Amino acid sequence: MSVASLANDDPKVHAVLDGHHLAVTSVSFNPNGQQFASSSEDHSIMVWTKWSEKLPTGPNYRFSGHDNAVTCISFSPNCKILASCSKDRTVRFWVPSVLGTSTQFKAHTSAVNTVSFSPDGMKILTGSNDKSVKLWDVETCQFITSYLGHNNWVRCAKFSHLGNLIAACSDDRTVRIWDSVSGDLVHTFTGKHGSPNYIAMHSNNNTLAAAMDSGAVRIYDIRNKKLIQHYTLHNNVTCVDWHPRANYLLASGLDCKLSIIDIMEGRPIYTLSDKAGFTTCKFSAEGNFFASGGIDKSLIVWKTNFIV
Repeated sequence: MSVASLANDDPKVHAVLDGHHLAVTSVSFNPNGQQFASSSEDHSIMVWTKWSEKLPTGPNYRFSGHDNAVTCISFSPNCKILASCSKDRTVRFWVPSVLGTSTQFKAHTSAVNTVSFSPDGMKILTGSNDKSVKLWDVETCQFITSYLGHNNWVRCAKFSHLGNLIAACSDDRTVRIWDSVSGDLVHTFTGKHGSPNYIAMHSNNNTLAAAMDSGAVRIYDIRNKKLIQHYTLHNNVTCVDWHPRANYLLASGLDCKLSIIDIMEGRPIYTLSDKAGFTTCKFSAEGNFFASGGIDKSLIVWKTNFIV
């Protein structure tokens, strides 16, 4: 992983996007660098193209099909599929084009809170209020296996960058790590104060960040099975995301603030504010942009000042 330096200017707003009618729940950048997507409690998904240049005043595509709030979206590694999940208990695979066609399947017996692709794009993980984490085949939409152990709602589930581990967090105040092949539980990290809302796996395949509803950001070493860094930044941290090429961590909070942490220096280097609480945040594939969504339906694309 390369080391990034900072330009003189602070990160700044690149575009403010308008289109959703209720809170934004998730954002995702297409790895191809040409599309940016958002989902909302208004049941819709919006896709903007050429987001790195001048963005249009409204979305290029608006996808409708879910019967309840869309909780999470994720572009596939091959850039051809946009996956979504919803409180309507279903998962959809969209072709992010003007036709907006999708494949749908019922994934859980309760609201689905998270969807994410494996590194090779052949499988997806889902997590639900039914307390389960499930693995699915993308091509056939067939169920493969479950990863069990959580005893409360599953908020987020992710593959490691090598695909050999699966991590999930839950309202039972734990982050659980499984071997993706054997299904064996590798370790359980337990937070005594608060529950994790979201997790993000570092590209080193060993470091995991957790966004806590207590206002903390916690960094875990998976190999040594221990907490290595702890930051108290917000009153409720809703999301975290690693910069793809450097040791920066982005965190969003319901206190109307975004934080960028330099993990090597062990300190936050930027705090950005808006008028409403942030619900989600995500870096672009190259790391030169990041996006945030808010409880007031706001959607902002920011330009970073990182020189990588």
